[in-house]
Amino acid sequence: MKFTIDRSSFLKPLGHIYSVVERRNTIPILSNVLIESDASKVSFTATDMDMDIVETVGCIVSSQGKLTVSAHTLYDIVRKLPDGSEIQIELIDLNVEVSAGKSRFILPTLPVDDYPVMTEIEKGNEFSLEAVDLANLIDNTKFAISSEETRYYLNGIYLHVPDIKSDKLRAVATDGHRLAQAEVPIPKGAENMPGVILPRKAVGEVRKLIDSTDGLVTIIISKTKAKFIFPTSILTTKLIDGSFPDYQRVVPKENLNKLLVSNSHFSKAIDRVSTVSMEKSRAVKLSLSNNVLLLQVNSHDLGNASEELDVNYTSDPIDIGFNARYLLDISGQIQGKDIELSLSDSASPALITDPDQEGVIFVLMPMRV
Repeated sequence: MKFTIDRSSFLKPLGHIYSVVERRNTIPILSNVLIESDASKVSFTATDMDMDIVETVGCIVSSQGKLTVSAHTLYDIVRKLPDGSEIQIELIDLNVEVSAGKSRFILPTLPVDDYPVMTEIEKGNEFSLEAVDLANLIDNTKFAISSEETRYYLNGIYLHVPDIKSDKLRAVATDGHRLAQAEVPIPKGAENMPGVILPRKAVGEVRKLIDSTDGLVTIIISKTKAKFIFPTSILTTKLIDGSFPDYQRVVPKENLNKLLVSNSHFSKAIDRVSTVSMEKSRAVKLSLSNNVLLLQVNSHDLGNASEELDVNYTSDPIDIGFNARYLLDISGQIQGKDIELSLSDSASPALITDPDQEGVIFVLMPMRV
């Protein structure tokens, strides 16, 4: 096998491959990328046995073939070569030669026949989403994915149609302290799809692929796998085998105390007062009364901080505490000018929304302060 490719065209697919391959593998072949060339293009495949990605790029192919080589080593070499380099890859005996200008690297290979192939996705629901809609579903929810491995069923985004009569495709993520939900109009073909949990790692890789994509992304959902088809990339992932909890029970329905405040002023004030908060709890107290919000942080070791904001609030006075970092995470997802908090009392969860963004809601559990 022998092909020539420019550095920028090579680096882009290798960047995606690089993040799929685990650095430490007990199975050596899983550290490698499978490279296959045909008459005018080359494909790169990586897998961690739970997910695989195939990237295809056009190049000058002198002779066709297949090989496997260390993904991280190849990525590091290409990354360090000068911009504009023409890179030549050639299989010589059991080694691969990577050359560009006066640079030359000889890398060992492993047998192509040892490279694992994920079983093809079984027949499922197939539909297409605009890349921007898929990005919004992910961006508005992924920050709330749990990292607690014992509750593995929360380690991803729950993608589903809420009920038979629904005309929305909904994404939900929660870690037990906060919940994020986003919706888009249901695409044709997704009406009867099963509710599935997309793993955190796959969510991250799909989001990276969206950045270099315009137009539609084709999605196939079965009971055990999901497949995302981009113009030059295909990502297939196993789904989390578990039941997502009945999240709708924790979404407040009758929080009547409404706070409306400039999102920019709110987030900057929280960021300022939380400077003196302890890293573990990062608790900030919100005291509301008669169009005034008082933010307070009391830290035994680092001192105290407070800041007053003029807000739109005419309900009964209320004191409630939240994790400052969680508030800032949610504030960062608000696209409009204002943020709205609907409160009940100091011990009940808050419903947080963006008045300018339909279908996106956040639920945040309070803290004792």
